[in-house]
Amino acid sequence: MDEFEFDEYMDVGCPSCGAEPNQDCSEDCVPYEDIHPMMYQLAQEKMEYVAHKVGIDVMKRFNRKLLTEKVESVIKDWAVFTRFGQSLVNSDVLKQAHQVIEFFERPDKYKRQYVLWNELGQPVNRDAETWSMFLEAMRNTDGKQTENSGN
Repeated sequence: MDEFEFDEYMDVGCPSCGAEPNQDCSEDCVPYEDIHPMMYQLAQEKMEYVAHKVGIDVMKRFNRKLLTEKVESVIKDWAVFTRFGQSLVNSDVLKQAHQVIEFFERPDKYKRQYVLWNELGQPVNRDAETWSMFLEAMRNTDGKQTENSGN
């Protein structure tokens, strides 16, 4: 992410003589309302510090919000994900413990199986109307897309 330029949004310089930030006021500068020109620089530095801290806090809150939204989405979809895993176990795609662990660690390896399962109405066992079609698809394609024969 590009660094945020706070200077674009800050009032800069001395209002009495027009000196730029981080520059000394001219020798003939007359303080505005009995405020010494060095106080403007100090105030400028403090405002930049506060703006920087506020910006960091806003970004941290934003990142936390994104994380909570992601977690909320995962929790909401967890039941579907576990039903899909149960379907893979029931169809003997996942036969051993290490395969089940791999399913949870790398679910992206099962994209094709998920698409087939989802298109067939998410069958979990033989009580589902489309279970036999799901089993046939798993046997015929082993979860991989086959060539279109043109039929």
